[in-house]
Amino acid sequence: MTTNAARFAAGLALIAFGAPISALGQFVPPVIIVPPPAQQYYGAPKPASEPSRPARPKPPPPDTPPTTRGGHYEGRTYVPD
Repeated sequence: MTTNAARFAAGLALIAFGAPISALGQFVPPVIIVPPPAQQYYGAPKPASEPSRPARPKPPPPDTPPTTRGGHYEGRTYVPD
């Protein structure tokens, strides 16, 4: 009877103290490395911006019929005669 009580007490102690340790050992949080922001030197002048480019000419609207030949529209499609 004493042997059974000792075994029961030892098993209970292992469950009470050993189970939380093994459960905590199963979870390993991911390693997150956050780099510091880049250093800035506010005393240095900023680089010059590129000069603006001239605007491109707009192409003629696509729905204007050609002026050299005659034709007509069928819906939104131009059909030459």
